[in-house]
Amino acid sequence: MLGIELNFLHVHGGKMPGVSVIMPVKNQEDYIEVALHSVMDQEFNDMEVIVVNDGSTDDTARKLCSLQHDDRLQIIELPKSQGIVTALNIGLNAATGDFVARMDGDDLMHPARIRKQFGFMHSHPDVDLCGCCVTCFCDAGNISQGVHSFQKWHNSLLTDVDMRRNIYVDSPMVHPTFFGSRSFFRRMGGYQDTGFAEDYDFIFRSFVSGAKLAKLPERLLQWRDHPNREIRTNPNLKKDRLFRQKARFFREFDPLANRPLYLFGIWRYGKSLLDALLEEGLQINGVVDPSGKRLASGVRGLRAFDMSVELPEHSVIINALPISGSPLPEAAAFLADKTVLNWVL
Repeated sequence: MLGIELNFLHVHGGKMPGVSVIMPVKNQEDYIEVALHSVMDQEFNDMEVIVVNDGSTDDTARKLCSLQHDDRLQIIELPKSQGIVTALNIGLNAATGDFVARMDGDDLMHPARIRKQFGFMHSHPDVDLCGCCVTCFCDAGNISQGVHSFQKWHNSLLTDVDMRRNIYVDSPMVHPTFFGSRSFFRRMGGYQDTGFAEDYDFIFRSFVSGAKLAKLPERLLQWRDHPNREIRTNPNLKKDRLFRQKARFFREFDPLANRPLYLFGIWRYGKSLLDALLEEGLQINGVVDPSGKRLASGVRGLRAFDMSVELPEHSVIINALPISGSPLPEAAAFLADKTVLNWVL
């Protein structure tokens, strides 16, 4: 069910550990030592740490070997890269803890992270998956405005309701903050290789399954931004692919997709978003253009309307304008009494 099955069972200290930390890594020689030290130095000790080295071609393997003196650490070497989904599922199959925590090989854990998430899950048995707030940082200096906007947005979404309401903006829980029971990960079928972002897919499927999510308000992860980070190098994480992923989930699982649909705004990403919606077979009835520039020409063969248009009852607006910006008062007034799904941060 979770991909490659492993034929061994790792038992920590003669008993099953409370938490299994899963770290898939690939070519992280610059960061793996400090990242792993931040995990091993947790205030919570009842854990195993499973590092899956996904065919690294740099010095990652040697640096991992230098840390093998800790009996909580288990290193699984894949001689050839099999991709992050396979690496994650291999880690999950090797896990024996009651709970699973995710971590990446280029980030830093706050010393209290595992203790606090473990305590939260024990005191909130109705929650299936919890995350935490993050501090984004960049070795080269200040983080970009885009990363800052994401951090602010991500850290503002603490409840299941907030995260569901924002599901089409971006993944509302940073992957290396995931913390849930091992039984929940198995119930979800682990990670799936859909050709899209595996963590976003996991969140989508969690919501569809009826799972409840939560996020701790403390910043318990330092999320490193650098040129070689997965989010910058994986083609599945590019903007057009994320739009396509959102559109597919919307079409397959969201009942709002059966209502009259209108795109609102074009600006920077509107056409790419519209392309993704149309490619997924969604029927878009028109485009509301607050700028008025496309009223004569239309967009992608669709009619464009100004904001005086009266839309059919129960219409759904797919908002292509960034929510991190300041909307024009006229646009805000137009959207105020409508069903609006925000799709761009």
